Formats: sequence, structure tokens, C-alpha cells
Amino acid sequence: MASLPLALVLFAFSIAAREIVFPPVAGINAHHTPIGENNDVDILSGSAFSGLTTFANLPYITCFDDGSDAEKYDIAILGAPFDTSVTGRPGARFGPGGIRRGSQRITPLDGWSVYTGKPFSQRSKVDQMRLGSLFGAESAGKGENSFLDWAKIVDCGDAPLTFLDNTVALRQLEKAHKVVSGRTANTTDKSPIPRIITLGGDHTTTLAALRSTHTRWGPVSVIHFDSHIDTWDPNVLGGDVSHYAGVNHGTFLHLAHEEGLIRNTSIHAGIRAPLVRRTGDMRNDIRCGFETIKARDIDKEGGVDGVIRKLKERVGDSKVYISVDIDVLDPAFAPATGTAEVGGWTSRELLSILDGLVGLRLIGADVVEVAPIYDNPGETTVLVAAEVAHSLLTLMVQNPVKP
Repeated sequence: MASLPLALVLFAFSIAAREIVFPPVAGINAHHTPIGENNDVDILSGSAFSGLTTFANLPYITCFDDGSDAEKYDIAILGAPFDTSVTGRPGARFGPGGIRRGSQRITPLDGWSVYTGKPFSQRSKVDQMRLGSLFGAESAGKGENSFLDWAKIVDCGDAPLTFLDNTVALRQLEKAHKVVSGRTANTTDKSPIPRIITLGGDHTTTLAALRSTHTRWGPVSVIHFDSHIDTWDPNVLGGDVSHYAGVNHGTFLHLAHEEGLIRNTSIHAGIRAPLVRRTGDMRNDIRCGFETIKARDIDKEGGVDGVIRKLKERVGDSKVYISVDIDVLDPAFAPATGTAEVGGWTSRELLSILDGLVGLRLIGADVVEVAPIYDNPGETTVLVAAEVAHSLLTLMVQNPVKP
């Protein structure tokens, strides 16, 4: 009983200890950034999660009006919300939005890479003057920021595609590509034709992109990151149903070869999915101009450096289009895709390979087959897809290309 008064004292003390006195403006003084003159607040800057969701918080412009007074740019992000040519799970029509959501943590001012970039002393005199005036010579020599380099980069939003007719949708996407790439570039002394990175969307959208790039650049070598070869003969995949069904995400590279859009110096990377025919599919694949790096070859061909070397040797100094199907990654890293295949590469391996392709004459690229509905709570697929797009963008900035 003697301990009862002590318990009451401790209880009273604990109540008093929990009392909190809040300062008037949540602890922020008027001289701090959120509060300006006259106790005003800034709602125009400082957040990566406000306003329209664009890729890496880039400026959005309307790119589909080909008027002469249209705003100029050098590299455009273009969404292709299309998924009605899949043979597995649908949902990639929501891929462009998912990839943009995964890129929200990236902003142009905070986009400095710890991996890529030339030392300041190795840059051109013009770049030294420009970067030095912006950041000072010491800061400009550290890392690389593709958003703050020579290229003006914008997000054009999604191409307006019907979901009722695949033929019409692919024609709409091809026209959108041609209009977006048909403007005069902003920095013509570097690269006179705007280049496009497409966010997909099922892999059939690459066919429309290749048709468009052919009108600007001619035939290209394709570096195709995927778990599937995608050169199936339409008579084998889809064409037995109808001619219409023969155009799909597993036949588009066969069709691109038949149309003369790609060179016989193309290459797959990360292949591991089963084939339809025991030998016929690979014979047709070779006929379509492709060599193959299988997923497990990374353990036999000198690792990441060996894969990079083989890719560069294959395409040489030709103009290159890089297409990344997110299912090139193991489902542990990218579960949100329509036709996942186990035994794939890690996200670090893929990003290291992409960064190692510096110097290629990259005229177009895409990251496709992202179906956010199958992602996990941590959104690992859209996060890595956004970083893949960032790496592709960096390759374009590193090496301006002229026709």
C-alpha cells in the first residue's frame, strides 16, 4: 500500500511529460525556403510529385501538331498505350503511365550519375565553357547529367491509339512517330533529327517505330533485349488464326525484316524462352539477320564486359535501334510483364550493359511490355523500367547522330 502514492506521482509525471507545445508555423521560420515574403509559400517548385506526371519531371509539350511554329526539342519521350497483340497477359497499355510513375524520383537537377561521364578535362572546349559557367569547373567534372547536357528533352505524352483495331492503332503510332521526329531539332549542329524513346506498350509497337525510323535514317541494326526471339514466322504464331492475328508481339521482327527495315547485323540479348519449333525458329531467326546472346551466356562470355563487346562487334558503326522488353530481366526484378520467363538477368547487369554501349549511333529506342497491374507493392518493375529509359536517354545524349 505504501507504493500507491509513488505510483500516483509517476502517473501524474508521465502525463505532464507527454504534453507538447507546438511552435506557430510547425517549426519553420520565415527565412526558410517554404515561407517567403509576407508569410507566403511557394507552390511552383520543389516537389517531384506535383502537376502532371511526366517522365523524370521533364517539361510536357504537345508534339502531335506538325505546325511550323511548334516548339523544338532534340529527344522526345513518347508513350504507346497498346496491348492488344499479346499472346500472354494483357495490361501493357498502362505501361507508359507506370514507367512515368516509376521515374518521379528522377529530376533534371538531381540527375547526376555516379557511373557515367567524361572527366571535365576530356570534354570539348564548348562543353567546358557551358558546364563551367553553370556549375563551376570543379563540380562540372564530376559525373554526368544527361538532362543538363546539350539536348533539349521533353515528354510528348501518349500517342492517341484506338484499342478496337490493331491495324489502325499501329498506323496511328507510326504517324505519331513520324510527326514527332519530323520537326527540326532544337540543336541542329549536334543532331538535326529529333530522336524518340518510346514507353510501351506491347512489343508490337516497335514495328511502328522501326517503320518511322526507316523514313528518317534508313535500315538500322536492332539490339533486342528480350527473353523471346520475336522473329517467329506469322504462319507459325498467329497467322494460322488469321492474317490480322499474324501481326503480334512475337512476329514483329520477322515483319520488320520482310519490310527491309532492319539490317542483317542485328542481335538478341538475354534470350531464354522456349521455341515453337525444334530448329525451324532459329533458322528463320538467322535469316532475319540476328545473332543471339542467351541469358546464361553472361556466365560464359566474360560477364557483362563480354556481352558489351559482342553487342558492339555485331552492330559495328551502323545506325542502331535498341529495344528493351522488360522481361529480359528475371521476374524477381521485373514481375510486371505479360510473358515472364525465369532465369533472366538482374537489373544491375542490364543497366551495366546499357551504360557500356556508349559510342553507338543510337537513333531510336524503347522499353516495352511493362504491365503495372502485376507489379509488387514496391513497384520494382516500373522503377527499373524508368532507369532503363534513363540509360537509353543518356546513350543518345552521349553521342549525337547525323544522317
